[in-house]
Order: sequence, then structure tokens, then C-alpha cells
Amino acid sequence: MYPTPDIAPTGFDPSLLLLSGYLLAGVGTVLVIAAVLGVVTLPVFFLFIYVTELLLARLSETGSLAVKVMLMLFRGLRRSPLRTSLTYLALFVLTFVLCMIYTIITFIGRATSEKEANFKIIMTEKYSIPSMMPPGYEDRLRGIIEKLPKELQPVNGADDIITWSFIAATTDPSNPKPENAIFMFCVEPRKIPLMMDGLERKDLTDAEFSDLQAKVKLMEEDFTRILVSPSRLKKMNLQVGQRVKLSLLNYKGFTADTEIIGTLPDGKYEGVGFCSRAYLDAAFRSYQTTNKEPHPMASRCVNLIWVRVPTREAYERIAAEVSEAKNFSSPAAKVETASAGIGTFMEAYKSIFNGMKYVLSPAMLVIMSLVVANAISISARERRTEMAVLKVLGFLPRHVAGLILGEALLIGAIAGAMSTTVAWGLLGNFKFQIAFLGAFMVPTEVLVIGPVLGMCVALIGSIGPALSAKNVKVAEVFARQA
Repeated sequence: MYPTPDIAPTGFDPSLLLLSGYLLAGVGTVLVIAAVLGVVTLPVFFLFIYVTELLLARLSETGSLAVKVMLMLFRGLRRSPLRTSLTYLALFVLTFVLCMIYTIITFIGRATSEKEANFKIIMTEKYSIPSMMPPGYEDRLRGIIEKLPKELQPVNGADDIITWSFIAATTDPSNPKPENAIFMFCVEPRKIPLMMDGLERKDLTDAEFSDLQAKVKLMEEDFTRILVSPSRLKKMNLQVGQRVKLSLLNYKGFTADTEIIGTLPDGKYEGVGFCSRAYLDAAFRSYQTTNKEPHPMASRCVNLIWVRVPTREAYERIAAEVSEAKNFSSPAAKVETASAGIGTFMEAYKSIFNGMKYVLSPAMLVIMSLVVANAISISARERRTEMAVLKVLGFLPRHVAGLILGEALLIGAIAGAMSTTVAWGLLGNFKFQIAFLGAFMVPTEVLVIGPVLGMCVALIGSIGPALSAKNVKVAEVFARQA
């Protein structure tokens, strides 16, 4: 989910070509899912139209003109079920896919937006990627923080500071590959629900948070216990409760006899796991006792240090102190906001995100508008006689055009509402791996954006057919009928 060392134990290749292929495959999958959901919800769509039509028929007895117009619109949708179905499916798929794209873009945008209070900052090595700092840097940083005025210090003291060490491990050191490898965050277990984005109290349900706390307590009791995401367990063909011997890839000579005590909440930190920092400390001590010298990585085992600060002034004061060579020089270190750090890491994906926003989304709008225009145009041509009869009965050309536009807007609103309701209500969050952003929460605002988007596309697609219906010549239509 955040800046990580240049290793790919989960089989993730950061090359732009493969990322583009990965994105296209993901979009293709979403399109297939959207089409299937559209077909599944089609009976619900027609049932809604039928029930609403019955209600409007009852209400029309009051003589209300608005109710009678709405009744005509709903009856018009049932006159050509095939064309109506095609239009509905096109709009459903469009709004569903764009809802997913909107979710990804807004999620990342919020993650990289700057905050003014109660936000996290990251300390990393200044000139090297991946960052590898001595464990003593944490104590030095604590010393700097303790010298700050009380109002600038972390509100929860030590609980607002966490160090990360990255571990890449495999169950088969002779043949490491994605199917037998795992990437883990090595941290203090008790701070997982306190400092890990997505796993804090505000991010989980009561049941999920209580379950996570229970697992964290078990990790504190025995540092060989680990937590793993469900998707990684499935990929490695492992189960909860199983003991697994792991060989560490980035800490040569280290092996760990671990016990999988549980999984992470669904959709959180997909593809990775968590282990206890105490394990790494014990491994370093054991190595030094056996070999009479420190492990080569003992002085480079801290990758990131996170601190939650109360104000931007606190961040600026800490950043200034860390940048001083007298405090951190071997290696030099820097401090940046979490949003800036994530933004820097996401820079590699900038072209892909721009493609999603400025190429894929407009292209889908154009294509779906053409599909809608074609479906409504065919329907309008099939109903030329009906339009002629309406004109004979006194309907003006603008009234006829209004009926075509109204029916299109109605389909657009219903299709948009149903697709976003399915996305928000049934999916909740969807898994789409971008770095360590494994799942994206569908924001509530899509419930409004979806119907509006569906109506806009339907309106654009129906303008041509509406103008054509408006210009229907009564004499020509009845002459052909004769």
C-alpha cells in the first residue's frame, strides 16, 4: 500500500507494459462482470417498470397531467422490450465501469491529498531506494520529538510511532516463485490496529476490529505467529492454523518456523502479510551469538518510520531536524507527509491513471452514446405510425420529441441507479491490485453520480432520434400504410 523495496515476491512486475496489460485485463473483467450483472438485473428492471406503471395507472384517475405523462413514458418503454433491454444494458455497463474507475481515482486522490491536522509522516533514507536505515534511527527520532513543545508532540505518544521492516520470504528457497512467496510487514503487533491505514478502528466494523485485536494479542504472545491476507493464502495453497517454514529472501541465512493464526479483514492489504518485529530482533541476536559478528542487514533493517503528528507545524519542525546532518548522516534521512510519499510511489502509475481518466472514460462515453443512439433510433423508426397518430390527436412536434427524450432519460436514470446500487450495496469494495492498494471502497456519492451519468448519456444519445421523431410527416406515414 505504500513505498516498498524493489522486490516482487507476489509476482507483481512494475514495468509499464505489463501494468498496462494488467489494467486492460482488469477493465475487461469489470466489463464482463457488469454485463452479467446487467443481464441478471434485467428482470428486476422490467418488474419495476410494470409495477410503477400499475401505480401510475391508478393515480392517473385523479386527472393529473404529470401522472398521465409519466404513465405514457413507462408504457412506451414496454412497447419495444428488445430495444429497451439493449439501451438498459448499455447504460448499466457504462455507469458500472465508470463507477469503478471513479472509485479508483477518488480513492487514490484522497490518499495523496495533503491534510492539515492529525496526519502521518514518513521518515526514510534520503538518497537510496529502497530505504534501509539503522534501528537506532527510531530512538533518535523519538529524542527529536520529545524536545518539541507538548502541543506539537504526537497525541498518543509512542503509540503514534511505528517502524516498518520489509520481509520477502518463500516456502521453497531452491525455486522461489509467486506461488510460494510472500511479502510481509514486520512491525510491533499491537500497533497494527493503531497505525496501519485501513486497519484502524474507523476503518473496520465492530466484529472485524475485535477479531483483529484478538489476533494481534496472539502475535504478541508468540512472535512466530503471522497474519496473511486470504488471497495470498489461496495463492500459496495454505490454511489458517498451518505451520510453515519460510526462508527469507532479503535476509540471507534467516529462516522462520511460522504459524498462520488468521487472515486480514477482507479487502485489506491484499497479497501480503504481517509478522512480529520481535522475530527479526531475535534472529539478529541469534545470528550474532552463532557467528560472533552482526548480520550484514542488522544495521539496515528499518525501512520506514511512521509518525502521526497533530499539526503541520509539528511536521515541519521534525522535517527540519531530520534534515540536519548532525542528527542523521550515515545514511542521511528525510521526512515527508504520507500523502506525498504515496504520491511519489504512485508517480509510476501516472500514465495509467491519466489514460483511465482522459482516454478510457471518454471513449466509453462516446461508444455507449452511439449504442444508445442506435437503439433509440431503431425504436423511434419502428414507432413512426404511433408518432403520426399522436400528431393527429393534437400532439405538437415538441411533445413527440419530448416523449422520446423522456423515455431515454427514464431508462438512463433507472439503469444508472441500479448499476451504482449494485456496485455500492452488493460489492461494497472491489479488489483491484495496484501496488499494495488491494481493494477500493465504493464511495456513497456514486449513488447520485450514477443516475445523473446515465441520464446525461441517454440524453446525448437520444437527441438525434428525438429530432427525427419530431419531424415525422403524418401524410407520408399513412400513405405508406395505405
